[in-house]
Parts: sequence; C-alpha cells; structure tokens
Amino acid sequence: MPKPPTMSNSTALRDETMLRRVRQLGSARDGLQEWRMQRLTAVALIPLGLYFVVSVLSLATSDHTTAATWLASPVPALLVMLFLLAAIAHALIGVRSVLLDYVHTRARLLIAGLLVRAAAVILAAAGVLAILKLFLGR
Repeated sequence: MPKPPTMSNSTALRDETMLRRVRQLGSARDGLQEWRMQRLTAVALIPLGLYFVVSVLSLATSDHTTAATWLASPVPALLVMLFLLAAIAHALIGVRSVLLDYVHTRARLLIAGLLVRAAAVILAAAGVLAILKLFLGR
C-alpha cells in the first residue's frame, strides 16, 4: 500500500516559522481590540464632529474674544476636549494599522510605532492644555 504524501521537514519548519511571525507581529495579537476601539471612536466622532463643525461655523464671523469666551464655558470645553481626544485616538489606531501593513522590519515597526505614539501624545497634551488654559482663564 502506498504511503500518503507528507509535508517535508523544510515545509513544516517554514510553516511553523510563519506562524510564530504572525503571532508576534501584527493584528493576530490584539486586532479585535483595535478594531473595536476604532469603531467606538468613529461612532463617538459623529456627534462630537457635528457639534464641533456647527460650533466653528457659528463662530466663524466672531472675534477672538467671543470664541475664547465660548470655549471657557464648561460644556463646550468638555465636548471639544472629547472630540480632540477621540480624533487623535482614531487617527492613532488607523496609522498603526497602516504601519503594520507596510512596515515589515521589526526594528522599523517599533521605531515608527514609538514616533507615532509620541506625536499623538504631544498633540493630545497640547490640545488639552490649550483648552484648559482658555477654560481656566490663564
């Protein structure tokens, strides 16, 4: 009776190496959590973005003092801060997904990821600080 065809050792080793690579890099580790977070931020950005656009359009003909007074109110300050943080989180997740798809070297992926996260933290901190400065009146 003939033996059924089996995989060669080199093919099995290659498949095992590829499986390890997939488990250590990319969305196989935490893709569902990122997918959910991106959808959550997208849903949050719909009403927050509409509020922000309507507010900016209503303030378009106003002077700086009127806009600063508007942003010094608690509700607009909170909603603009939430919009800012949701937009930056949404962008960060999207850019990280692009990096995972197009950067194939582990070192470059790590460096690019750190740079993107640092930029997101700096932008979020600067935005929140600017809003708080207007809100607190300093």
